[in-house]
Amino acid sequence: MSNPSHAWSERPVDEMRCPTCGARQGAWVDVCRRCKSDLRLLRAALAAYERSWRSALAALDDEQYDEAAAHARRCLELRPDAEARRLLAVCQLLRGDWTEAAELARMV
Repeated sequence: MSNPSHAWSERPVDEMRCPTCGARQGAWVDVCRRCKSDLRLLRAALAAYERSWRSALAALDDEQYDEAAAHARRCLELRPDAEARRLLAVCQLLRGDWTEAAELARMV
């Protein structure tokens, strides 16, 4: 699963774009080289997303579908993209919530 690099790029993160000015940053830095925007919050949000993602996968592996869905919802809150929607759709499918799973799948 690989998307083009942008502020919320896929794992592993080796390049990002400043969400303020769009300047490419060679690696995770605290301040944008062009506009001097503070990028620490963006990095913290991505780290929280990664923790929730891993927790959702671990819960799925343990067949704890309600817990997995809660972690997947957190992923979707932090980064509302196709990857997070697919994860939540799978969780909802396994929980037996066919309606929400189908709605999420249509949004991808």
